[in-house]
Amino acid sequence: MSRILQFEPFSSNVEPEFWAGLAHHKLHSAQLDTTRTSVQAGFVGGRRHAVRGSTAGEVAQRVAVPARLRVSQSGAWGSSSNGNDDGGGLGAHSGVVAVSGYLYNTNTIEEFKKHDKGELLRSVGGEILQAIRDGRATLEPELLWPFVLLSFADLKKYHFYHWFGFPAVTADPPDTFESMTGITSYVEDAADLDVLRAAYAGYAKARGGALDGAFLVRYQPGAERVWQMYPLAEWDSAFEEGSGGQTRCETMLAFVDPSSHATRPGWPLRNLLTWMRNAHAGVSQIRVLCFRDASICLAKQRSSVSDPALSAVFESIVVNVNVTAAADLKSAGQVSGWERNERDKLAPRMVNLSSTMDPVRLAESALDLNLQLMRWRLAPSIDLAKISGARVLLVGAGTLGAYTARALLAWGVRKITFVDNGKVSFSNPPRQPLYDFEDTLGGGKPKAMAAAEAMQRIFPNVDAQGVQMSIPMPGHHVSSSETQAVRLTVERLDDLVQSHDVVFLLTDSRESRWLPTMLGTLHRKIVLCVALGFDSFVAMRHGVYSDDGGDRQPRLGCYFCNDVVAPTDSLTDRTLDQQCTVTRPGLAPIASGTAVELLTTILQHPLGGLAPAPENNSNSNDAAVPMQQQGVFGVPEHQIRGYLAGFRQHSIVGQASDMCTACSPKIIHAYRKHGFDFLLRAFNNTLVSEDSPHVPVAADESNAGSAAVPQGYSYLETLTGLAALHRQTDDIMADIEWSDTEDADAAASADDDFEAL
Repeated sequence: MSRILQFEPFSSNVEPEFWAGLAHHKLHSAQLDTTRTSVQAGFVGGRRHAVRGSTAGEVAQRVAVPARLRVSQSGAWGSSSNGNDDGGGLGAHSGVVAVSGYLYNTNTIEEFKKHDKGELLRSVGGEILQAIRDGRATLEPELLWPFVLLSFADLKKYHFYHWFGFPAVTADPPDTFESMTGITSYVEDAADLDVLRAAYAGYAKARGGALDGAFLVRYQPGAERVWQMYPLAEWDSAFEEGSGGQTRCETMLAFVDPSSHATRPGWPLRNLLTWMRNAHAGVSQIRVLCFRDASICLAKQRSSVSDPALSAVFESIVVNVNVTAAADLKSAGQVSGWERNERDKLAPRMVNLSSTMDPVRLAESALDLNLQLMRWRLAPSIDLAKISGARVLLVGAGTLGAYTARALLAWGVRKITFVDNGKVSFSNPPRQPLYDFEDTLGGGKPKAMAAAEAMQRIFPNVDAQGVQMSIPMPGHHVSSSETQAVRLTVERLDDLVQSHDVVFLLTDSRESRWLPTMLGTLHRKIVLCVALGFDSFVAMRHGVYSDDGGDRQPRLGCYFCNDVVAPTDSLTDRTLDQQCTVTRPGLAPIASGTAVELLTTILQHPLGGLAPAPENNSNSNDAAVPMQQQGVFGVPEHQIRGYLAGFRQHSIVGQASDMCTACSPKIIHAYRKHGFDFLLRAFNNTLVSEDSPHVPVAADESNAGSAAVPQGYSYLETLTGLAALHRQTDDIMADIEWSDTEDADAAASADDDFEAL
């Protein structure tokens, strides 16, 4: 009596690494694209594990393993294993039958819920039928078993909602079977099963090591070749009559059966029978070998075929199937196959990886998420690697340094070094977001180190370091006993500038910015300077010398280029309000954020630090700017000046000065030639009293280490020509004869102008 053939469904088995790969795929590749993506998976022949009891002599129980479709990261996103992996991939040596599937990843949970799941299975089922009808499935049996994965990845929480489907073209009326027997009862000699293992291993090896999930097998007991394997395409050869007077010669349709159920073949047989009814419509009955535990066929030879630990090859079954003819089906193209969840309901599942993931890895993923989302719609061409890969040196770890560091971290910058000589005081934590009250105790922690530690607490993957250093400054005398220590400090600062890509000048005195400015210019680094007033700020970038030694366009000026006097000691003899940075509290984050955004604009410009400033300052992204000079964020400004009074902001452009005391060619050349001796002269410069006789000296870089300094002018002013310019101006003013009437008229005119203002 015929009985309805029932099948053991697949159960998905997804490795956690797959979901991590899906997150990366969503962020970096797919983004908002919901087009289906090919993924790889695999299944093995069904097996039972021997579980022995605790009582001595107790018979081992054979526990069935569910029919699992395994999805791993090594086989995801269309990649395939070369068979040389360590067992985590889909290599043939592990007995895995590789199959392809389709990922449908939605953008919202609502889209996931509302997706037409019936239509999704029907569409893939239609592709299966088409592959059967055009003959591709005969040549590539894996086309009979595609799977679908409908998913939504909540990357904020690392929750992955998913639903697997294993499309099976159903038969109505269903296929039936006449008999079902274990393979040990089917064969004439148990030793033939050992030959079966070896035959299948040889068949797989002959086909390049790949396991065919479906094939044909001829059984001839007593023959020279007891078992012969054929691909589906060699149907006619496999079903030829036996020769040589053999009393028994049977050919069967075979497949690697993932089921370990005693009476239910695995799910792949459903579509294999669909192939039968379409590819060989004249065949109404077929003997099917449900070949289990194919992996043992490729393992080492067992010591004895009667060993009870031998694989489930002995548990394979042979089924005599009645195939429903295609013409007898009530309707064609019906497809089923959605997986049931843990509660045995037709509903999706959810995997929560946040509780199992390394918190540090989660923090990094969350940071990358916010940045990658910019590329989805707003700035698809942004190169985040240029920003995150920048090595940034912050000279100053006070209010500006703290806010700048936080803004850099938000952009994903991983390498930040602080340079500062101060300690955290009680007034710092309310204004400087990297410090707290604990940092002020015991005299205060060194700011640079405390800032680096705070950054690592905020984001453990940042490479933040602190360097406690007092930067030598012009006008600040260096005694002979201090010379060697200052020399080492200069060398250390020079090394820091060279080993970083970007230098921020964030100190609270003018002269402390001079040496980093000069070194940044020398080593062609991107240098940005931020300075605060009470209710105003400036954020600017310094011009960079081109690598070929010449400038493509006029070089932009540095912080010192507009000054007509050299930096000198501004820290001595200051009142309390002059010793502190007295500024409106909301100004520092505005200025720091502006400077960091200026940096990102530079890094996203095709010319980088050599990018020219916009000519039309009222609209830097004006259509008049050539496209080759446009960056992702437009053209980087030179100087941005902001005022809280009236909440105004404007941009200006200033060209580099040949008389600049920090970046002019004369200064750079003098340092290259004389090194520390040049710096020592700049540090130790002493202003000559105006009451002393004026001794004009023509100073140039050739006597940079020894030139005398004219009265009233600094060494740097003399070297760059500013001293000569001042003397020339003084001489001109001295030659002008002013009358009393002209003086009175000039005074009255000045009063009128003042009243008008």
